[in-house]
Amino acid sequence: MTAWPGFVHGSTGDQDHPAHRMPTLAVALQDQDPGYLRIVAALWGLDLRRGSAAMLAGELSRAMLDPGLLSEIIDGLPPLAYAALEAVQRNEGRLPLADLTRKYGPLRQMGPGRRDREQPWRNGPSALEALWYRGLIARSFLDTPAGPQEFGYIPDDLLAQLPATEAGPETITPKPATQLEQVWPTADWAVDDLVTLLAALRRRPPAANSLSAERVEGLVPFLHQPTSIQLLVSCLVEKGVLPGDKLKPDPEAVRELLDSNRCDILDRLRRTWTGTKRWNDLAHIPHLRVAQGGWPNDPLVSRQAILEFLGQVAPGEWWDLAGFIQSVEDIRPFFQRPAGAFDSWYLQDTRTGAFLRGLGHWHAVEGALIHGLITGPLHWLGMADLGSTGSDGPIVAFRLTPAFAALSRPVSFSPPSTPEIGAQVILRPDGLITVPRLAPPVVRYQIARFCAWEARGSEVYQYRLTPDSLRAASEQGLQVGHARAILSSASETELPQSLSRALDRWAERGTEARLERLLVFRVGQAAVLEELRTNRATNRFVREVLGPTSACVAERDWRKLCEAAARLGILIEPPGHSSGEAP
Repeated sequence: MTAWPGFVHGSTGDQDHPAHRMPTLAVALQDQDPGYLRIVAALWGLDLRRGSAAMLAGELSRAMLDPGLLSEIIDGLPPLAYAALEAVQRNEGRLPLADLTRKYGPLRQMGPGRRDREQPWRNGPSALEALWYRGLIARSFLDTPAGPQEFGYIPDDLLAQLPATEAGPETITPKPATQLEQVWPTADWAVDDLVTLLAALRRRPPAANSLSAERVEGLVPFLHQPTSIQLLVSCLVEKGVLPGDKLKPDPEAVRELLDSNRCDILDRLRRTWTGTKRWNDLAHIPHLRVAQGGWPNDPLVSRQAILEFLGQVAPGEWWDLAGFIQSVEDIRPFFQRPAGAFDSWYLQDTRTGAFLRGLGHWHAVEGALIHGLITGPLHWLGMADLGSTGSDGPIVAFRLTPAFAALSRPVSFSPPSTPEIGAQVILRPDGLITVPRLAPPVVRYQIARFCAWEARGSEVYQYRLTPDSLRAASEQGLQVGHARAILSSASETELPQSLSRALDRWAERGTEARLERLLVFRVGQAAVLEELRTNRATNRFVREVLGPTSACVAERDWRKLCEAAARLGILIEPPGHSSGEAP
């Protein structure tokens, strides 16, 4: 099995390793009462002498390990019971009891008195009960990454006596995807959005330890993958790039990160996401919310289980997404609920208000988590391409990239290097600065710190030198000389004379001119303007008089001026409003 970063397997492994050995048959039987042992003996056609449970267990186990008798008992199993035994055997002799119960159960809990009265081994036993009352399967709690979990297992010495099975453990078997009309290839956009985010936070750290909806909305035009912004924040906090409680970038950590090449930065993001508990993929499924308490899942266990499932499908091929999810449900429906706790998680569907309790809501929770993880983080971080049946249709297929397979390797994934053609920064005499997407990340980060942000294209970012941006940079400790050196180095040329002169003048004189957005209001008679100017309720909104019958008002103040003037008995036509007709 694949060893994912930050994940230690607790339920699978080499049977020869002492940490993974299961109890012997004698030990497993010693934990049972004498009545149970006699039931097992009767089903095997054995007579037990009187004695303690330990003596009976030893006698019974020796008889059960006889190859001829064992073969006879196995051959006489009902077909479904034989399939259950084979399933456990294929999985190294143990399976989570919740999975076994769902597929081959139930295994009814009852004390000796009730058991002896109802005799469940004779009255409609399930496949799992057929194995239990023949002593072919035992139960025990084992340590797993999610904590102690109850397993059904075949005792070690009994497992060694079973005939070999041809098939291995059950694996995920999704069906190939066909007839895709739209493909959404993944890329390294996460690196670009990371640079944008760090530059924005360096210029203006938020007051709290999270990004407000308003702040995110302002960043959206400059992001390739806006929905990934919170994941990037979480990864940066996890790695100490955003220390403290106000998301202010640490300069040294930023420099160390952005001095790396794009492939290494993206690889760090991937490995941070796979190993963090800070980011809970389930908590970011849009239609889910916790009805009470905190999120009940272990984020790392949930994520690593899904990565294990994905590790069983071939990269580079298109797979049906719904089929993959269904295959997980068929084989490991309890992957994030080791105890099968489908009634104790208080989750709610925000679309319908329904409470999602019970195995019947598996697709609304576990299925949605798998879907969201593939179409979200895996796609954002360059590990999965997505496909749909139309440009507006839902995502129905995915294709894993080589970067996904590289996660299980200890070294960073480095695809074949490609020259970064046209990665030099372009400086225009009018102050516009064009930075290619493939320019070194640290270069764009530095430029974004002391320039106004204008636009983002598919392959370029555009910035502009302004007095306000230079002043903000100066407040961060970035002086004009630094800005000049950065631009000259990034463009591999001397600055245009006009830009050089502009930087010098700003350093000497500061802001020399400013554009403001103002509205002009006009009145029919000069007396009306004079009244507005002299009245205390309206004069504060009159900015600059342009003539006897016209003046300026700030765009943000026009509504207040209209209201104050109305209280004086003067009605002012709002801007852009030429008639009283309804739209």
